[in-house]
Amino acid sequence: MDSLKAAYVAFGTMFYEPKRLKEISARAEKQLEDTGIELVKTDPVYGEGEEPERAIRELKGKDFDFLIANIINWIDYRGVMRVLMEFRYEPMVLYSFGGFSEGDTLISPAAGAGSTSLRYPLERWGFKFTYLFNAPDSPMNLDGIIKFGRAAQVMKRLRRARVGMIGFNDMGLYSTGYNVTTLRDKIGVEVESMDMLQLQKKMEALDAGEVKKEMARITKNWEYPLGKPKDEVVERAIRMYMATVGMCEEKNFSAFSYKCVDGVDLEMDVVHAVPSALVASAGYPYVDENDVGNLVAELMLMWLSGKQVMFLEHYEHHPDWILLGEDGYIPSDFIDGNPQIKPVETVLLGGIVQCSRMKTGRLTLACLSEEGDGYRMHIVTGEGKEPPQWVEMGVPLPPWPSVKFFPDSTVRSILDHVQSQHFAAVYGDYVEELVNICRLLDIKVVLDT
Repeated sequence: MDSLKAAYVAFGTMFYEPKRLKEISARAEKQLEDTGIELVKTDPVYGEGEEPERAIRELKGKDFDFLIANIINWIDYRGVMRVLMEFRYEPMVLYSFGGFSEGDTLISPAAGAGSTSLRYPLERWGFKFTYLFNAPDSPMNLDGIIKFGRAAQVMKRLRRARVGMIGFNDMGLYSTGYNVTTLRDKIGVEVESMDMLQLQKKMEALDAGEVKKEMARITKNWEYPLGKPKDEVVERAIRMYMATVGMCEEKNFSAFSYKCVDGVDLEMDVVHAVPSALVASAGYPYVDENDVGNLVAELMLMWLSGKQVMFLEHYEHHPDWILLGEDGYIPSDFIDGNPQIKPVETVLLGGIVQCSRMKTGRLTLACLSEEGDGYRMHIVTGEGKEPPQWVEMGVPLPPWPSVKFFPDSTVRSILDHVQSQHFAAVYGDYVEELVNICRLLDIKVVLDT
């Protein structure tokens, strides 16, 4: 994960002991820097005239992820807004810095008054901000600042992101549709569709020695519960993975998707599951079936968490749990034990797939879909536990990578809000960060947490 960089400016008034206010601001700066946030800072602004202009000069044109406007007491309102209006399109933390005690007396510089006088006007003017505070004699809300800063950083990264895919609209699914113009406008991601011929040519052009070397590296800890597949089947899967990663490197893609059922699986004599898992393990989030919305959700989760991400699919619903899994795909960090590889010859036409055990644990799930002229995100949290023994009809045991997912809300609520057969998934809890991103990008949030 990239380190956070924040522009920092404190605001007060010259009538409230400016020397002491500078000391208060210095205490805030130290707390922020001790977390690892790099500050691009300027001296506190106490009035109108030259002070706001000086702060603007010292912050303008600098590179930072978000701005912290630290209200340390009552403010000169016009001076504050002269500065903030200059940065109105930057993600911003409006911060109310708590007072302190001297003996048995609480000293309040009235930051609560100064910050509350700003909150609603900032909302009316369309600022993208969060409003945070700390209690008197307490540390700053550093966790909240970092979570907002991480969301702001990812929002800016999405503006430069490119994702690739083979084909378009696998199986005619309506739950995976997207508009390239809306996506570029509202979120910033660029999509480029490649075709199977390009993938085939890249696979054929790979050096045989490099392919053999990569096969040896990847398969050294593979286990085969139903017997070892033929070398040519494994080689074709490895070639597809290597060619896809080559596309991502050449095109500067951050993530990828295959038209799998009606595309590569049907036409290219290879099952997509193992290549796609290897692509995801190489650092390029993957989702099946040209599901660009959930590919973007995976990017958000990866950049927020610094962890590998994957997608999961609904298989069965119980009043208390959902069977979530995927048909032969699982990235390396989600595997419990060594990779388990089995052949399939019926439902998925023929080839090799993963039947590895999926790690259990706390999961954040997200699904991003178009809604009207914008987007909405369904966010779900819960515990992934051991699945039952099960198979998708027509496929031999062992089962697909999967978990029995016990949501923090109810299964009924999730199904009342569900947007797709897919969820983007990551281990851990990243709800607050996702909500911050959605607010920054005007994405409607639907919470089942």
